[in-house]
Amino acid sequence: MSQVRAQAYITLAGRSGWALLNTYHAVLRERGYRPAEVHLVAWEESALGTVLEGIRLISERYAFSPRISVVRVAEGDYAAAGERVLGLVRAFAARGFETALDITPGRKAAIVSVCLDLAAADLRVDHIYYLGLPIPDPPARPYLLIPLHIQPLRDLIEEGGPG
Repeated sequence: MSQVRAQAYITLAGRSGWALLNTYHAVLRERGYRPAEVHLVAWEESALGTVLEGIRLISERYAFSPRISVVRVAEGDYAAAGERVLGLVRAFAARGFETALDITPGRKAAIVSVCLDLAAADLRVDHIYYLGLPIPDPPARPYLLIPLHIQPLRDLIEEGGPG
């Protein structure tokens, strides 16, 4: 009998709150993920009030209430973003959590820094989610108000196979 592991969700806040919220919603809806903890890695000056409220509301819709925290890093300090995510992943691994990393809203340099730090430390997350929206100027709308067939949710770990 397999034991159910607690789940954690780490996301890199970027310029679009919709990208963050829509990916979170897609992961809950399409993958059945129910994180006990959600951590947003964000730049110091990022305004996140509406994003945090959105995470709470979306989670409520799926009948759970995760612990939500914000990890702040200095603007443009991509190395710090990588180090902070590395620390989170280490802590979750030590606690036996299943861990998901959402790269959809993150800035490219921050995503690369995170992935390089994880690889250098020989640490893996269980999921790396990316919500595609392959159209120019994506609409600033909630996930369910954009045709689902143009928003494929991808798990890059799952697609990459064993490694």
